[in-house]
Amino acid sequence: MATIDVDKLREYLLDYCGSAMFSGFPAALIDVIDIERADGIELCKIAERLGIDLRRFEVK
Repeated sequence: MATIDVDKLREYLLDYCGSAMFSGFPAALIDVIDIERADGIELCKIAERLGIDLRRFEVK
């Protein structure tokens, strides 16, 4: 099991979903709210659901 930098992951997800929200997909606001409230495990689940490769956020 890898260790994930959840701060970087949260920042990336907020940018990812925030961009979608302001690009004509207002439902992404729900994801933004979930990301802000999520713990590390929930963040990883959200990222996987969105198809984001978590290896980018592994702590080496």
